[in-house]
Amino acid sequence: MRTIVLIFSLAISSLVLGQANPVKFTARVQNDTLIFEASIEKGWHLYAAHLPNPYEGPLPTEFVFNASSDFQLQGTVIEPVGITEMDEAFGIEVKYFKQSTVFKQPILRINQTPFTCVGTINYMVCNDQMCIPLDYSFSIAIP
Repeated sequence: MRTIVLIFSLAISSLVLGQANPVKFTARVQNDTLIFEASIEKGWHLYAAHLPNPYEGPLPTEFVFNASSDFQLQGTVIEPVGITEMDEAFGIEVKYFKQSTVFKQPILRINQTPFTCVGTINYMVCNDQMCIPLDYSFSIAIP
């Protein structure tokens, strides 16, 4: 089922490439935590990083960090409670966010010199008519 939904989503997303991205991410650092804020347009929802059925249904929000000798990730991405409900289109329980959400990734600095954390967020957004897989590249200066 996941493969069918992904193929359908990719086909639909190719039709809407000219459309603005319904999710706007901002990335920053606060103490030793990377903060990723997502603003989600009305009518759309963003799937969680930690889905109830991670190998079925929609693509989870995934944080990919480029390898660095300057820091280590501490645990997994932390996310709010969100909305968990049965999704009839996928036929499973899903977790998602509307309007806005904040993801947090604690890090351990290896040394105290400034560096840049670089990576990509891969995610899927849906509305009542379609799902679109997207990505956001980030670069966060760590003082």
